[in-house]
Amino acid sequence: MRRYHHLVEGVLQPEEIDRLQRIFDVLIAQPWFDLNDFNREAFALELIKLYRGGAVDFTNLHQLGALAAIASFSRDMPEEERQALNLLYRAS
Repeated sequence: MRRYHHLVEGVLQPEEIDRLQRIFDVLIAQPWFDLNDFNREAFALELIKLYRGGAVDFTNLHQLGALAAIASFSRDMPEEERQALNLLYRAS
């Protein structure tokens, strides 16, 4: 997340960035996360968007972030399953 400082500078406090960084690091380290530069940056944006949209409880943010990551950034997921997860995530 620090790598994407241009996305959060002046918007979030350092402690908020640290918490987002921890969630980000945990989720991109999962074996199912399709780790490439595009996905990392897109997921960082999604996590920030969730936080700024009102998901400020970090337990809930972690869960929503995991759903978003699985639905959008996982490797080798059948399209039907990806769509179901996207619907679940959007309903949250």
